[in-house]
Amino acid sequence: MHEKATPLLIRCLFAALFLAIAGTYLCLATYGTWSLAGTELRGDAFDSLAKHLLKLDPSVDYVAIDWEGLTVGSRTVMYFGPFPALLRIVPNLLFPSMYGLWSRSSCLIAALLSLAAALALGRAALTIEGRALDGRRWIGLFAVAVGFGLGTPVVYLVSCGRIYHEAILWALCGSLWGVHFIVRLLNRSTSTLRGIFGLSVSFSVALLSRVTFAIPIAIALALLFVRALAERFQPGTQKTGRAKAVLLLALAVSPAVAGGAFQLWYNYARFGSVLDISNINTYVQPADVGGVFNVRRIPSAVCNYFGLTSRSLVNGAPYFQVARVQYANDALFLGWKEETLSLSLGSSWLVLGAALGVLALLRRPRSALTIAVAVLFGGQALLISTYYFVTQRFSAEFLPLLMFLFSTYLGVSAAPTRSARVLSWFLPVLALGSAVVTVASTLQWNQAINDDVPLEYKVRLTKLLDREGSVPRCRGTVVRLADLEPIAEQAFFAPMRRNATWNGVPLIMDRTYYPSALGMHANGSVTYSVPGGAVAFCAVVGLPDRSVSCPGGSVIFELRDQDDRLLYRSRTIRSGEEPESVFADLRGVDRLTLVVTDAGEGNNCDHGSWGLPVFLIEPAAASPD
Repeated sequence: MHEKATPLLIRCLFAALFLAIAGTYLCLATYGTWSLAGTELRGDAFDSLAKHLLKLDPSVDYVAIDWEGLTVGSRTVMYFGPFPALLRIVPNLLFPSMYGLWSRSSCLIAALLSLAAALALGRAALTIEGRALDGRRWIGLFAVAVGFGLGTPVVYLVSCGRIYHEAILWALCGSLWGVHFIVRLLNRSTSTLRGIFGLSVSFSVALLSRVTFAIPIAIALALLFVRALAERFQPGTQKTGRAKAVLLLALAVSPAVAGGAFQLWYNYARFGSVLDISNINTYVQPADVGGVFNVRRIPSAVCNYFGLTSRSLVNGAPYFQVARVQYANDALFLGWKEETLSLSLGSSWLVLGAALGVLALLRRPRSALTIAVAVLFGGQALLISTYYFVTQRFSAEFLPLLMFLFSTYLGVSAAPTRSARVLSWFLPVLALGSAVVTVASTLQWNQAINDDVPLEYKVRLTKLLDREGSVPRCRGTVVRLADLEPIAEQAFFAPMRRNATWNGVPLIMDRTYYPSALGMHANGSVTYSVPGGAVAFCAVVGLPDRSVSCPGGSVIFELRDQDDRLLYRSRTIRSGEEPESVFADLRGVDRLTLVVTDAGEGNNCDHGSWGLPVFLIEPAAASPD
């Protein structure tokens, strides 16, 4: 009785863990509101494409996709895969009021299916050669659940349902299920027809979501299909039934054929050619930075995706953060810079397991087909490393390779050896550590950098992480400049905004949120009448954290009185540098002018911002309580 109860208890605990991870995804995807119906950045572009596909038209309404669209003649099309749009066709027909509100649900489902694929892959590897899931192997599966569920870029992707994430999540989902079926076919732990069919469906999902995920699966599918055919016709096999077997194999691979045919039509309908897309007009010109793919980018990409840096650590909660990318040669990459979290830090359990998987491939003889599959997924990782843009969302491109190699390690660790027993306990510890790092850095990214989440969510994260700004030198009765009307303003590029940056997003500098702010853009100035009794001016000045993506920013802040006398001048503050605290004596000052200049280096990315700018009032002039 006890022996039967133990597996049941373990399964219940495992189910509870899966539900806990699913709840975490739901909380992140809905920004803590638990409402799946919500708008996301350009998410309605997929709804627009779904609407047009019903007319066999690949166009997208420009208002839905804006500058992320591709202009082909007089039409606007998208470069994102059409799979999320295909998923919306029937739901939008049944629930038209949900138009433009499906992104969160789509991302959540894709993330959960990706987790399910990782667990299925882990189970297949642990139970290789008919081994049972005993206590030690259950620990390994628990580690996969925690590690993949909370310690991979999937957490980052599901935390914001913007258009950039949705297609990647579905591509990853298709790819991971493809890895699962490949492993089972290689280990012959599933029937050939079932494995080929599952692999075909996986290929179509990946292809119609993001082509790079589908390339290795396509070649692996072809190799496994040829192997299956060869086995049907090898000497010694019965000739009867061969035609039926070939027909069944053809039916099994039909989803891949259908997906490939649709993708070819989609390319032709968009660009007038299946392969040539040179007639598109877009804001990005890869030729200016060395082409779309360039092998000289590999060292920089590998350093950003796998290298360890102190920039990933911060003082105070949440202690970990995504780090701004760094290139050995900026001329080879797009000028807009984003952030990454090293997989060696945020997914250390997976990187270590994959490294052990490589050793297993080298030490133990494997089939040529297994080696070929590893090389194929390595090719996908190599391809994204040559791309002209490095960002956290693209780190998902490494997961199929890492999971395939990790499954190889799991298959070896399933053997009852001493080293396997030691690693089986060490792996869950790494998985837990990876989960902490990944979740913490994801929260930091949404709080400090990501402008595509609701303001209310940023405020809640700010309070959770205790990152609300203050001006310690002006404690007491203050008047906030954001609550006053200026008496004069000059703006060369864009007008000043209150309680936001120049382009209307919340002001966050050095991971600190300033609810009261003045957002300016060089060159510009704004003048205020100094309230009676004011003795000082205080603020925190600098460039928003988001400006690190635009590395050319450099500004100088000045304060001048009614006689144009200089009261304060900051150092030259550049993108990514710490802000500066301001304190200026205002006794005898009637009018105060806040100035932002371009430091003589041009005004590109010069988003000069004043955090919590206040007039400090003398106690005698303060209103009584």
